[in-house]
Amino acid sequence: MKSWLKLGGPAAALGLALTAVAQKPAPVPTQITPEQTQLFESKIHPILTGKCAPCHVDGIAKGGLSLDFRESWQLGGGSGPAIVPGSPEKSPLLQRVKATANQMPPGGHLSASEIAALESWIKMGAPDPRSATSVKTTSKLTGMTDKAREHWAFQPVEKPAIPKVKNAAWVKNPIDSFVLAKLEASGMAPNPAASRAALIRRAYYDLVGMPPTVEEVRAFLADKSPNAWEKVVDRLLASPHYGERWGRHWLDTVRYSDTTGAAQAGQNRLADFRYANAWTYRDWVIGAINKDTPYNEFLMAQLAADQISTTKDDPAQLAALGFLTVGKRFQDKNDLIDERIDTVTKATMGITVACARCHDHKFDPIPTADYYSLYGIFNSIEEPEIGPEIPGSGDPEQRGDYEKQERVLLDKGRVAYYEYVGEKLEAFQKKAAGYLMLATANARSKEGSELAQKYGINPSNTRERDTIRILQQGVRSSKDTAAVMGPFTALQRLPEGSFSTQYAQTIGRMLGTAPAVAAPQGRFAKQRATPQRGANLPVKPVNALVAQELASLKPRSIADVAEAYGRLFAKVAVQRDAYIEARKKNQVLSVDSATSQLIEFPLGLPPASEFNSTGSLRKLASRFNADNRAAARFPFDELNRLQLTHPGAPGHAMVVADVESPSDARILIRGEKQRPGEVVPRRVFALCTPGSEPQPVKAGSGRLELARAIAAPSNPLTARTVVNRAWMHHFGQGFIRTADDLGNMSEKPSHPELLDWLAGRFMETGWSLKKLHKWVMLSNTYQQSTDTHPIYEKKDPANRLLWHANLRRLDFESIRDTMVALTGKLDPVLGGKPVNITDEPYVYRRSVYGYIDRLFLSDLLTQFDVSDPTMANTGRISTIVPQQALFFMNSAMAVDVARQVVRRDEVGKAQTDEEKIKSIYLILYQRSPKPEEVQAGLGFLGKVGSAAQNAEASNTAAATSKGRLQKRPVVKPAQKKGMGVGKFAPIRNNTEMVERKALDSWELYTQALLCSNEFVYVS
Repeated sequence: MKSWLKLGGPAAALGLALTAVAQKPAPVPTQITPEQTQLFESKIHPILTGKCAPCHVDGIAKGGLSLDFRESWQLGGGSGPAIVPGSPEKSPLLQRVKATANQMPPGGHLSASEIAALESWIKMGAPDPRSATSVKTTSKLTGMTDKAREHWAFQPVEKPAIPKVKNAAWVKNPIDSFVLAKLEASGMAPNPAASRAALIRRAYYDLVGMPPTVEEVRAFLADKSPNAWEKVVDRLLASPHYGERWGRHWLDTVRYSDTTGAAQAGQNRLADFRYANAWTYRDWVIGAINKDTPYNEFLMAQLAADQISTTKDDPAQLAALGFLTVGKRFQDKNDLIDERIDTVTKATMGITVACARCHDHKFDPIPTADYYSLYGIFNSIEEPEIGPEIPGSGDPEQRGDYEKQERVLLDKGRVAYYEYVGEKLEAFQKKAAGYLMLATANARSKEGSELAQKYGINPSNTRERDTIRILQQGVRSSKDTAAVMGPFTALQRLPEGSFSTQYAQTIGRMLGTAPAVAAPQGRFAKQRATPQRGANLPVKPVNALVAQELASLKPRSIADVAEAYGRLFAKVAVQRDAYIEARKKNQVLSVDSATSQLIEFPLGLPPASEFNSTGSLRKLASRFNADNRAAARFPFDELNRLQLTHPGAPGHAMVVADVESPSDARILIRGEKQRPGEVVPRRVFALCTPGSEPQPVKAGSGRLELARAIAAPSNPLTARTVVNRAWMHHFGQGFIRTADDLGNMSEKPSHPELLDWLAGRFMETGWSLKKLHKWVMLSNTYQQSTDTHPIYEKKDPANRLLWHANLRRLDFESIRDTMVALTGKLDPVLGGKPVNITDEPYVYRRSVYGYIDRLFLSDLLTQFDVSDPTMANTGRISTIVPQQALFFMNSAMAVDVARQVVRRDEVGKAQTDEEKIKSIYLILYQRSPKPEEVQAGLGFLGKVGSAAQNAEASNTAAATSKGRLQKRPVVKPAQKKGMGVGKFAPIRNNTEMVERKALDSWELYTQALLCSNEFVYVS
C-alpha cells in the first residue's frame, strides 16, 4: 500500500482517504445544510485548496495528512485527527495555523479573517460535503449537467391555469383556489377565519411592524361594511411606516450595516470603521418602498443608478448604489468583489453564484467562467472618497454648528500633520544616507542588516522601522521623487564593478552635460551602438542643489552618492522648523524651490489652506499609512463620529463609478490569484438569459447590462425570488424555505403553480409590491385562524399545505417598536442618522434606524435573532433563550414601558380595577381580557400590593440627608472584546436616562403581562 501511494496523483489521495475509512470508521456526518455547504465552498475550501494543498493533497500528504476529503482529516496524520468537530481548541490543524513557532502553512501564513473562518467552521461541527466514498461510487459532483439545468427555478415563468375546487364558496381570489386544491387533494379543509381582533393585529404587524391603537381596533370592530378589511389593508399600505417595516426586510437581504466589519480595511490603517453615510441608502430603500417603486426599477437603481437617465443626476437617487458599498470590507480586493457578487446574486435572484469562485458550481449550472465574467464587472468600478451631497439631508439650522466643530477637528488634524511630518523629516535628515540605502534594500536580508549596522539604524525598533516604511512609500509617491531621487535611482542600477567609470556618463546624461559620443562605424556599428545599462535615460529636470552636488562628485560606489545626498539634507535641515511654521500660517516661503524640494522630501509640506476637508486631510495623511500608530495622531475617528451623529451634518450618497478603462478578468485557477487562467469577457451569466447566449459588454463596467438582465421579465429567478420572500413574511415560511437559494439544493416549492401564478401576475401588474400584499391579505388563505386540528397535525405537521395560519413570533424590531409605541413617546419622523437602540440613554425612534455594528453586533440584537449583517440573510432564525425573558424582567426599557402604560389616560381614568385591567389588555394585546384573566389580575394585584408598598418604604428610608431618593446606578451591559474603545465604540444617544424607582403594584402587573407569550407572538 505504501509503495502504491507513492505514485501520487488524485488516486493516491483517494486511496489514502478510503484506507482511513477501512482502518477507522468515521462517524456518520449529520445532514449538511445548503448554508453550511455554501460556507464551506466559499470560505473553507479555498483555504484548503489554496494554502494547504501544496503539502497535504494529491498523494503528497506530508506527515501522513491529506485534506482532500472529509475522511482524510478525520483520520489525520501521525498525530491523529487534524480537526475535532465542535472543538477548535482541540483541533491540531487550527493550532498549527495560529502558532507563533513553526506556523503553517510555511509559504504564507493565513490572514486573521481566514483563521477566524476556520475557527467558526470547526466550532459549528466542521461540515464538509466532500466524501471519498461518494467520489468512488458516483460521478464528479457538478452542476454542469442537463439535469441541473432542468431545475424548475431555471425554467421560464409561465402562469398556470387556476384550478377548480369543490368548495368554491370559500374562494375569494385565485390564491385560495391553488391552496384549496392542494388541501382537497389531501382530504383536508382550511381553518375558519380568525377573529377580527386577531386579524387587525396580524395586518398591522405584517405591514407596519407595530400594533394597532385601541381606537383603531374599536373602529374596525365597529365597521360592518363589506370592505372594512380592505380599507384596513389600504390604509396600512399607504402608511409611511409600511416602508420602514418592509425596508427592514430588504436591509436584511442586502446585509445592511453602519460599519465596515473590518478592524482594518486592507492596509489602510487610516480608514474609518464606521460608514458615515450608510443611512442614506437605508433611507432611499424606505422611500422607494413607500412609493411602491416598481420592483424591477428598484433593483436596477441599486446596481446602476448612475447610468440610468432618470436617476443619474439626482444625488438622492444615487444613494441607491449603497447596495454595493455598504457591505463588509476585506484586506484582499478579491474577497470584496466576491462579497459583492454573492450579495447581488442572492439578493436579486436567490442563487449562489459565489460558490463558483474556485470551481464550477457543484449543484447549479454556473461555470467558473460565469463567476469571473461578473468579477470583471465589479473589478471595473471604483468608489470616490466622498459621494455627492444629498440636498436637505442635514438640519439647515444646525449646519453652521456642524461646520464649526468640523473646522476645529480639521485644525487639530493639520497641527498633527505638521508635528508628525516634522518628526519624520528630522529623523530622515539626520541619517538620510542610511535611510536611502536601506530604502533600496531588503531590511531583513544580510545586506540590509549590514547597512543598518553601518548607519546606526535599528529596523527592529518600531519607530525606525516605521520611518523606513514611510520613506519607502514617500519615495514612491512624492511628486518631487524624479527631481530629487532621479539620479540616485539611475545610479544604483550601475554595475558595482564599473560604477566609477560609468558614473560620469550617466550623471552627465541626466544633467544634460555629457559630451556627444561619436557614432560607431564599420561592420558591427549597430551592435556597438547599443547603450550601456543606465546610459539611455531621458533627460529630466533635476533639483538644482542635487545637480550641483553630483556634478563634481567622483564616487566609487552608490554609498558615496548616498553620503552626498546626506550632506544635502543635513544642510537644509537647519531651515526645516522655520519652513514648517511658514507653511502652518500660509506665509510666502523665503527659500528657493530647490531648497523647498529638499526640505519637504519625501513627505510633503502643503500649505495650511489645503487642509480644507476630511477628504483632503485623509489624502495627505495617507502617505503615513505604513505607520502602525499614525491613525492615533489624526482625528479621523472624531470626524467620522461627528459626521455620523451631528444633526447638521449633510448626508452623502455612497456611490460607485466605472473606472476609466474597464477590463475583463482572468479565471483564477482554484480561486488562487497566483494561478491566473484564461481571460473571460464581462457579461451577465447564462441563468439570467434562458434561451440566448449572453453577449460581452461593449462599453463601461457592465453594471447596467447586468441590472437589465436581472430585472428582465424573461429572467426566471427574479420574480419568483421576491414573491417567495413576500409570502414568507406573511405566512412565516415561503413556498421554498431557503429564501436566498432557489437552486438545486433547495427543496421543491410547496405550491409551485401558485408561486408561478403570483410571479407572472406580479410582473404583469407593474412589479408592484403593494398590489402583491393586497392580493395575499384579501385571500381567505391569509385570514385563517391559527387553531389546530389533531388529524391535520399528523398529516402535515409543518403546515406546508396552509390549512391554518401560522403562529409567528415577532422579530426584535417589532417587539421593540411595540414597546416604544406603548410609552406614547414614539418619534414618527422618517429617515435620518442612526441611533443606539439597545443601550441607555434610550431614544424613541423606530428600530429600523438603529445603529448596526457588523463586527460587534450588540448582544441584545443577537439574543433576539437579528439578521447577521456579514452576508445576505433574508430568512431569520427564531430561537427561545433565557436572555429574552431576562430582558423583559430586568431591562430599564421594559420597566419604562410598564410605567408609561399605567400613566396613560385610558388607564388612569378607569373607575374600577376591572376597568383598569381591561384597558391594559387592550393596550398590550389589542383585545379584551377573559373573565378568568380579570380574576387572575386582581389576585396578582392583591398579592404584590403589600410587597410593592414595602419596596417603596425601603426606597424612602434610603433617602439622602437632603431628602432626595438615591438613584440606582446604571448597570452597563457586558461588552464584547473591542467594543467601547476608540473607533470601535458604539455611538451614544444624547437623551435622558430611564427613571429609577421601585414599581408600584399596577406597574408590576403590567410588566408581568409584557413577559407573556401573547405579547411577542402574532396569531
